[in-house]
Amino acid sequence: MTPGQLDISTPHGFVDAVMGHGLTRADLHGMTKDELDAAFALASADLREQRPEQAVERLAQLVHFAPDDRRYLVAYAMALQQVRQHASAAKFYGYAMLMEATDALCALRLGECLAAQAQWAEAREAFEAAVQLSWLDLRYEGVRAAAGQRLDQLVRLGF
Repeated sequence: MTPGQLDISTPHGFVDAVMGHGLTRADLHGMTKDELDAAFALASADLREQRPEQAVERLAQLVHFAPDDRRYLVAYAMALQQVRQHASAAKFYGYAMLMEATDALCALRLGECLAAQAQWAEAREAFEAAVQLSWLDLRYEGVRAAAGQRLDQLVRLGF
């Protein structure tokens, strides 16, 4: 069924479209993959060029319109972390990990956000998970090293 065939004028109709038919707000608003990709390219450029505030705004819209695209969740979490919104960033890293539980980099970043909030035990668990997950993919060797360093810091601090 296409968005045009659904009645989304009522809360029930909207919920049915999303939950029953798997449509996103992007689908319901007729946004194309190319439009979403173009917006993501702009947000990614904002992150690369050290403009996290602008990236947060763009990525919040992308997450709103296409919450099932993990790339948007991870990038949004990164932008939130860069503007020191650590609690929100941790939530979005967590959401991204629900979609891909073996992502060592998300575990590392989640640990950083938890540490920034002085949630030491939780941060330690996240760093330990990052180390363990890093063994699943050789590309995560740098993540393993960074998580190991963070664990060593926590041990030196008595956590």
